Amino acid sequence: HPEGVPDPRRFRPNIVVDIDPVEGSFPETEWIGRKLAVGDLLLTVSEPCRRCGFTIIAQDGFDNDPGILRNLVRHNAHNLGVYCTVDRPARVEIGAPMRFV
Repeated sequence: HPEGVPDPRRFRPNIVVDIDPVEGSFPETEWIGRKLAVGDLLLTVSEPCRRCGFTIIAQDGFDNDPGILRNLVRHNAHNLGVYCTVDRPARVEIGAPMRFV
């Protein structure tokens, strides 16, 4: 959705992972069932995050954009991001590295 504003605030994430984009793919959906660490936090990726109409609503800094959700429906079954279960709680700092374990 190149004409849209993919601001992470639109999706209300708890953690944003900065990775290189993969054309035509949502890499996080391939992480389901895997364990990952963000700093000292240990997580199990449990399921895709289904998105609702809230993602299209204008917010401070970006306009209403129905194309955001349309593209998620068309290309990733309504999903963007993943839910995780916490295996080992820890404080997460900005810039903490993410790695698969």
